[in-house]
Amino acid sequence: MTEKITSNQGLAGVAGILALGIFFQAMGLPSFGSKDAGLDCQGSVRSQQTVSEDQIAKLITLKNGDPKDAVRKALKEPYCTLPALSLRTGTRTEREAYRVASDALERSTSQTFIVVSYEGNQYLGYKFWVR
Repeated sequence: MTEKITSNQGLAGVAGILALGIFFQAMGLPSFGSKDAGLDCQGSVRSQQTVSEDQIAKLITLKNGDPKDAVRKALKEPYCTLPALSLRTGTRTEREAYRVASDALERSTSQTFIVVSYEGNQYLGYKFWVR
């Protein structure tokens, strides 16, 4: 006897798989296709520099290709600068890390950062990084 899966059951299954993926990414376990190195700051570190939820909300509204100045206007100065990468042949990807400010995060042993990427003066996107 075979039972059909309802759309609600299918949606719950997909949501569960996504939740597991987010959990594994947040715990620092390797994900497929990811070669994350540690948070390897270069130059000066602004240890008191953090971004608030309001600043993160402004970042999320930005589009790929927006100018770097728009990101800086939303987030202010970064916590630190990360080593540049070459994601595409012939281009240099610059990255900046911003520490997320949160009462819950301050009490925990881990730290959460937003890593913002640029090519030249254009915003590429962001990724959360938990250390």
